[in-house]
Amino acid sequence: MERIFKDNKYKTLLAVICSVGWSLAYPFIKLGYQSFQIASDDLGGKILFAGIRFFMAGLFVMLFCAFRKTGLDLKDKKDLRWLLLLALVNTTLHYMFAYIGLGYNSSARSTILDSLGGFILIFLSAMIFADDKMTTHKIIGSLLGLAGIVLINIQPGEDFFKDVTFRGDGMILLNAVFSAIGGLLTRIVSKKMNIMMATGQSMAIGGALMLVIGIIIGPAAPWVITVRGLLILLVLIMISAVCFGIYNELLAWHPISQIAIYNALIPVLGVIFAALILSEELKWQYFLSVLMVAAGIYIVNRK
Repeated sequence: MERIFKDNKYKTLLAVICSVGWSLAYPFIKLGYQSFQIASDDLGGKILFAGIRFFMAGLFVMLFCAFRKTGLDLKDKKDLRWLLLLALVNTTLHYMFAYIGLGYNSSARSTILDSLGGFILIFLSAMIFADDKMTTHKIIGSLLGLAGIVLINIQPGEDFFKDVTFRGDGMILLNAVFSAIGGLLTRIVSKKMNIMMATGQSMAIGGALMLVIGIIIGPAAPWVITVRGLLILLVLIMISAVCFGIYNELLAWHPISQIAIYNALIPVLGVIFAALILSEELKWQYFLSVLMVAAGIYIVNRK
């Protein structure tokens, strides 16, 4: 299986699968909140929901590794601290800041600020890793991808920067920063242990931390448990398990910029899936945004 992740022929397909999966997560999270009757301002309920999702996703990845008889393969026991750091940054802090910010911010600004994580990761990777130097192609492609994301959110005549706050915009920006740092840590961890098992364990640990925080804060109201809600939660768990497992393997074997740029597809596809699944308005600029982001991805990956 390692051969598939290394092969450039499969890189694009696997990266797009991750982008599609995470794009579908947006509307399914909303459906999950509706089914369990978690209010938009119920921070404890949202963190608890996220904790269950990532804890179970981590267990699924670990079971998959156990089935394939794949261990953590630690080279040095001291490297466990890198695993714990990955769990704290890439799961707990990343999604904690996201869920706090989403409660105080518009979805439009949140989408743009959240997408900055992928572009921050590209620039940080160029500064740190020798195999991922910054080039004119990467700069142009990143700017084109960012422009495509901005296009889906800007509305003529609206004040986009109205009501900018730290607890809203600031939290989403911190979420993007920790997402980028998590990508860097993934590359480092992949050199010290088996990245698939590390992904499972870090998600389980990070999810458990969110479970504890969610229980301490407490849901604002009791959840309504239905078969529909459990199925939606199962879909979200599998999206996290499959997408994080694939994505982290890709980060381990390819220059980060060539993989991170695909994250620009997530908000664009997210609004399209939201329109199809949640019957939200489908606008013409969404399709233009897809073309711009696709062009940016092509330019970044161009030899």
